[in-house]
Amino acid sequence: MFGAMNALPVLDLRSAPEKIANSADRAVARLLEITDHPRIERWIQFPKAVFVFLVVAGDPTSGAFYVYARQAKVWYWIDFNDDQFGGYAVADFDRLVRECHFFDIVEQPAVLAKKSGWVVELGARPRTAA
Repeated sequence: MFGAMNALPVLDLRSAPEKIANSADRAVARLLEITDHPRIERWIQFPKAVFVFLVVAGDPTSGAFYVYARQAKVWYWIDFNDDQFGGYAVADFDRLVRECHFFDIVEQPAVLAKKSGWVVELGARPRTAA
């Protein structure tokens, strides 16, 4: 589980009205619109980012990770090169946060735009792939 991480920009709010791009609630609402209104299982705010875990109703293993880089005003979908093709469960979110120290990345969302990539493994802090 986890491994090489991909951070794919999925929603750019730079040209959105400031009341949307500068509001965590409204930025999340826009993300929910483009992802067909999944359920929010986890929502954690940081000064530089918002981290949400969204799950399709009725499918507890369909979860996906998203990070909103507040300064860049871009939502990133976080995916990993692992065998979780159908998505993740809440327990996977908890492992990512607790056992992989994923907040190291979330608290510095500018690193998501870098092309070098990251490796996220159980029991270790995230490291650059290069």
